[in-house]
Amino acid sequence: MLVDESGPTSDVGRDYARGVVAAIKYFNKKGIYTRDGVRVYLDYVKRDYAYNPSRAVEFYQEFRDKYHVVAIIGWGTADTEKLADQTAQDKILYISASYAATLVKKPYNFFPAPDYSTQACAAVAWMAQRGGKTLALLYDHKVAYSKSPIPAIKAYAPKEGLKIVADVDLPLGATGADAERAVTQVMGSKPDFMWCGNTISSCALAARSAAVHGLNSVMVVNVWGFDERFPQRAGKEVAGRAAGVSPWIWPEYAKDKPGYRLLYEAAEMAGLKPSQVNLRFMQGFINVWLLVKAIERTTSKELQAKKGEALKEALESSCHGDPIRLGDITPPMRYCPGNHLAFKSVYIVLYGSDGKFHFLGPVEPKGFDCVAATQG
Repeated sequence: MLVDESGPTSDVGRDYARGVVAAIKYFNKKGIYTRDGVRVYLDYVKRDYAYNPSRAVEFYQEFRDKYHVVAIIGWGTADTEKLADQTAQDKILYISASYAATLVKKPYNFFPAPDYSTQACAAVAWMAQRGGKTLALLYDHKVAYSKSPIPAIKAYAPKEGLKIVADVDLPLGATGADAERAVTQVMGSKPDFMWCGNTISSCALAARSAAVHGLNSVMVVNVWGFDERFPQRAGKEVAGRAAGVSPWIWPEYAKDKPGYRLLYEAAEMAGLKPSQVNLRFMQGFINVWLLVKAIERTTSKELQAKKGEALKEALESSCHGDPIRLGDITPPMRYCPGNHLAFKSVYIVLYGSDGKFHFLGPVEPKGFDCVAATQG
């Protein structure tokens, strides 16, 4: 496990890490079996790299050389991109919390979600459906994760009839004053929609500032910037003016469905409260579940002989064989050699004027390759 529990993305990283650990304990107790019926136990080493890519490289070398890992449950965009070619050379399966489009064609990188660019393009399509004509962009201009979908947004928005009217730097670790400055820069263009591409802390501050200033725009936030806590962080004044992108229904709104019940069982086993089963916990859990699916699709001999390569090939067997299903949390997913985009649809989660979350969709971009637009 490579996680951020103390750095600038720890506002979402801590619950993600909790979900990973709970999933490992859950599946170990439930039983993980290879295709030929041999039971596999997951052991893990956890390192908090505090969102520092250089530290991530150091920990990766430790994972590989000291612990001889065959798979990594990872975290951020800058570090995952930095390690992608090395993991391919070392044949270590890498399931990340980064959904960057640059990773879609990397042979050993996987995630159970659409990439950031496809998610953002789906959001743009939704904005156009709602009659949007102008769009302002707020994100950290120096952070790989925040910048990741921007080329695709800029390429796709005109095709949907949206004009980009502002491109403003909003620091990932923004203070209230930083958010105020960013919103002030946007106000003159009076956009119909704003895109916020950071994590929840800075996006909530920006949404609050926009509401205070009476900016009549709807802020749409990427997957790591919008969750159950958004109203508490941004203030109830943002009701009707804020929405987020999510490839999945949140646990609280689907707790009785089969796939989601596993989350609550795992949390109980880990000594956690049902209230701690949130979107971030789920994102960690399903990354481990994807690893379990890979183990279940290979044999014990293949796993012992080929290790990470066997896991990669197992996931890619879904390309033309049976798709991978994580209960009913994800749609059927297919990973093909050279193209690990598992599915393309997302929900737009609108925080409505009634003070409730509404899951709209699913929606997806049509007739445009958002991954290619990002990769150039």
